[in-house]
Amino acid sequence: MARFSALDHVGITVTDMDRSVAFYELLLGEKVMFRETWNDIEYVGRVVGYPGVNLEGAFFRLPGGMMLELLQYHYPEPGHVDMETYNVGNSHLCLVTEDMHADFERLRGHVEFRSDAPVRVPWGPYKDGYLAYLRDPDGISIELLELPKTGPQPGQEVGEAYVERRAAER
Repeated sequence: MARFSALDHVGITVTDMDRSVAFYELLLGEKVMFRETWNDIEYVGRVVGYPGVNLEGAFFRLPGGMMLELLQYHYPEPGHVDMETYNVGNSHLCLVTEDMHADFERLRGHVEFRSDAPVRVPWGPYKDGYLAYLRDPDGISIELLELPKTGPQPGQEVGEAYVERRAAER
């Protein structure tokens, strides 16, 4: 059985590092911590599996001590994938906010939100919290979560059980 002790970072590949750094500085309210370009560094090529790789990295501190690692590949030439959240392999970064409505307003006009307002969670572990999805400049999904005042409740009924109970109450 694997024994991992922590989550260190989340990595995202981007198209334009300058644009992405500006976006994440706005989103996170923090300046980039470290930014560097690695050109044909042998061990980096071995790690990522691309000998002769040329890539740029930028690092941000995330809440809880984790890091966000942005990477822009200059060589090999990057391709693009369909970033719709329903596609297999798509992932998202979830950030907890203390005030969803304030952050929604702060970011309105700067990001592409998937809904026109924060969405109240009607059931499940985050019942009575708020959620919103947005997209970064490359279409990567970011979820904002305002936890319910009682915190997450993993034992809350979810999905079909909730729908069936609600139907029986009517």
